[in-house]
Amino acid sequence: MRRAFAAALLLVLGGAAFADTPATTQWVLATAKATGAGGEQFVSSLRISNPFAAAANVDLTYLAQSPIDGTGSASGDNAAAPKVRVTVGPGETLALEDVLGTTFAGKAAPFGISAGGIRVDSDVPVAVLSRTYVANARSAAGVPGTFGFSIPAQVEAQALSAGETGWLTFVAASPTNASGFRTNLILLNTGAAPAVLHVALLRADGSVAGERDYTLGRTSAAQQGNLGAAFGVASSETNLRAAVTVKSGGPVAFGASLIDNAISSIAYLPPVKVDAPDDGAYGWVVTRGDPALASAGRLDIAGGAPNFLSGLLVVECPAGSYLYTVLAYGAGAGVPDPNTTFAPRAEGGFSFTGSAPNAGSWSGTVSPRFDGTLLGTLTFSPPAGSRCAGTTRAFDFAGSRAASFELTP
Repeated sequence: MRRAFAAALLLVLGGAAFADTPATTQWVLATAKATGAGGEQFVSSLRISNPFAAAANVDLTYLAQSPIDGTGSASGDNAAAPKVRVTVGPGETLALEDVLGTTFAGKAAPFGISAGGIRVDSDVPVAVLSRTYVANARSAAGVPGTFGFSIPAQVEAQALSAGETGWLTFVAASPTNASGFRTNLILLNTGAAPAVLHVALLRADGSVAGERDYTLGRTSAAQQGNLGAAFGVASSETNLRAAVTVKSGGPVAFGASLIDNAISSIAYLPPVKVDAPDDGAYGWVVTRGDPALASAGRLDIAGGAPNFLSGLLVVECPAGSYLYTVLAYGAGAGVPDPNTTFAPRAEGGFSFTGSAPNAGSWSGTVSPRFDGTLLGTLTFSPPAGSRCAGTTRAFDFAGSRAASFELTP
């Protein structure tokens, strides 16, 4: 029975995809066919790879960038954005060169800026990588060439939902356009409602160099050029950090480009996310501490914090191995008699401790991660009067958010 339970649980575990993992819904943060502040001719291309044995029908929806006004609002509404379908054969990679100038020819600048994000929907999971480069670059000897950066498409788990914070490191600023670096903050509201976010530019010691709110329209894309200058940084800086918090709406995908003012070389600054775990049921199985590896359970998260932990634990003791059930209820709506306290940890995740007269006592940690997975520890002591009374066992467990959760006999 124990092994059947664990096997059934494993079947329903389903975590979110990483950026470079094939997915059916994802967003290309930024594409362009535009002239930069230094005369750079920015052009973007895509590669869409289908590693599977069935052809992929892929819908590309162009989410055009709109200008940011004096109030920090980019209100361009992409609810009726143009969509193009392409097909990627089994095992094939489709190249879309100059995607705005070809695939979306004549539709690249509805709000006056020839740049924006792309939503990618497919009936077969695909991997998507973009490359944005300077088409009119020259080497030191004057030889024509190109240079630029690549950005993997982002999945929803990487974007910031309301209440979540992320940051960008290696943000730089310069008081002149002739030397040093400038940083462009790239924002994409993936949601169907407006989003409000707060951006703070922080120095190395954590002090605030500048901050402001931005408002993005429905599925709106925006780019704050020269972030340092926009936030009033008047010195040359190469160790700034941009902290982005979504106050409402979203999810919002974000990142930044770091541009060398002298030679126009560009690099991509990927986001790092401080995650508030998604609400829902998470399944888990023991990974260490139980020789049979048959212990398993469930974690429920509501309002971004755990409020229920259950598990079937195999506990070894001198009297033999026995199966115990843990039902840990945290305080929250609809919980009449909580027996467990869940508390956030400074290093991320949550700690918990609890007990019940007929169930024993337990403590540990759990850390849900941005990709929908979780890691945790659990220390358990069976109740007094049980065959394993006086025994304490420690377990490590891992799991992921489940689309559905059910037990089988």
